[in-house]
Amino acid sequence: MAGFGWIAGDVLLAFLWQGLCIQAAAACLLWWMRPAGARARYAVLCAALVLCVVVPVLDAAARLDTWQASAVLPDGAAGIVTLPATWSGVLAGMPAMAAPALPWRAWLAMAWLAGVSGMTLRLLLGMAWLRQVIRSSRPWTDAAWTARVQALSGRLRLPRGVALRIAPGLSSPVTAGWWRPVVLVPAGLVSGMPADLLEALLAHELAHVRRLDYLVNFLQRVIEALLFFHPSVWWLSRRLGEEREHIADDMAAACIGAPRTLARALDSLSRGMPVPAAGLDLAQQARGGALAQRIRRLLRPAPAPSRAALAAPWLAAALGLACAAAWTVPAAPTAPSGSGLAGIEALVKASGAAHVLVVDAASGAKLIGRAEHEEVPIASLTKLMTAMVVLDTAPDLARPVRIEREDAEATRNSVSQLPVGASATLGTLLKLALMSSDNRAAHALARSYPGGTPAFERSLRDKMAQLGLKHTTLREPTGLSPANRSTAADIERIVNAAAAYPEIARDSTRPAETVNIASGALHYRNTNPLVGRRGWDIQLSKTGMSPAAGRCLVMRVRVQGRDLTLVLLKARQQPA
Repeated sequence: MAGFGWIAGDVLLAFLWQGLCIQAAAACLLWWMRPAGARARYAVLCAALVLCVVVPVLDAAARLDTWQASAVLPDGAAGIVTLPATWSGVLAGMPAMAAPALPWRAWLAMAWLAGVSGMTLRLLLGMAWLRQVIRSSRPWTDAAWTARVQALSGRLRLPRGVALRIAPGLSSPVTAGWWRPVVLVPAGLVSGMPADLLEALLAHELAHVRRLDYLVNFLQRVIEALLFFHPSVWWLSRRLGEEREHIADDMAAACIGAPRTLARALDSLSRGMPVPAAGLDLAQQARGGALAQRIRRLLRPAPAPSRAALAAPWLAAALGLACAAAWTVPAAPTAPSGSGLAGIEALVKASGAAHVLVVDAASGAKLIGRAEHEEVPIASLTKLMTAMVVLDTAPDLARPVRIEREDAEATRNSVSQLPVGASATLGTLLKLALMSSDNRAAHALARSYPGGTPAFERSLRDKMAQLGLKHTTLREPTGLSPANRSTAADIERIVNAAAAYPEIARDSTRPAETVNIASGALHYRNTNPLVGRRGWDIQLSKTGMSPAAGRCLVMRVRVQGRDLTLVLLKARQQPA
């Protein structure tokens, strides 16, 4: 649920302004198309309402792709994806990160689901009520009226027959169904309304059948249920219903050849009739829409629309689709290949990092800097120091190390594929700690250090002093503790030192790795999605992520013959 909430919460919030933009564009087009016919306005409103669904769907898909491309998993869990990211793979890894970072998104998603459930229940109850009305009705077998309805159907070119039924308790004729349509006529109208007026109302209902309005109206109610929270959706839906009634009125008036007769029929319905049942919003009824406005239209028909007005719906649809694509395609960082520092600047901007440092590794010149001397948690960037301390002992990388329960207990707030009791070489554990940020592997490296964890901690302090890290504090070897803190300037010193270790440069830039242990093969991949990507010549890499540290990234990257050290701390998002 936390993973679902992460995406759904952002999509719902983004649609608040996107829906307003769609409504504003539709309103402007409708104002411009005032001389146009109801069909043109109806097309614009349909396109706008469809966009209200398409835009969030595309937005969600784009955000999911971002999660997939950036392996959005917490440190120590990113490496557990065994196949290219899928729905199941991505969502399985999200909860450990999303829940503590942004819990309100999950609550927002739950509130939306509750609202959708309530609206869906309302829709289902309306369908059940309408079905009950149909079952309680009786066939209208009057031969004269059957002939009239058949004649109207022929003029409207209906592709299939329509059943006529008399239903008690209704206040207006209604149409239900689209594959086997039925027109329900109130018993009071059959006996109390003049034949010409009743014929006009039936022509209106048959026009709805001809246009499959029951099906379109049903889809409209589904959209209302999904986007119940947005007033723009309700405004578009209401206007859509009004224009649908206008189109049916125009078709009925042309069919019977007497617009005034239909206007008199509608006026008769508006006088002294009871309020229709709530369930009839699913069906198409003759008294739907704004009756007074419909009567005025029939009595004073508008002039024929111009060609420009007829072309407007198609222009609006094309413009809307282009806007939807622009809204939902996330800006991707530009690869530095061929663009020099501009590509690095784009990456920095896309990350939204609060602390930034970009340095020319050869000259030491600072190219970009922002709050680089402020101390912040650094999460798994700690593992660069852990790797250097271990490698300083010139260890036998083929030495087997057993994963103990102590390693699991110390890293219980993270995920690892390495089971307790598994045995892996020291070189394998080093590789997993650097490439996929496996916390259990990093802890095992420190625990198996010559002299044990106390000796490792002493060596770690000595290494910090050797590198002159005056603003760095490291309490443990994995980075899980928020007490592990440093500055971007100190991290740049760490990267310069780590780049001199061939093992660190090699293992931190492996795109993926398969590790064989007694229980089977384990598949890992690099937590930095830029590693191995075309256009990026990365010499060293390490990522970090925790609720306290946000997203962190360090890289030694070669750009047009220059080696640049990049440090991003407290970033909002990982590079895609």
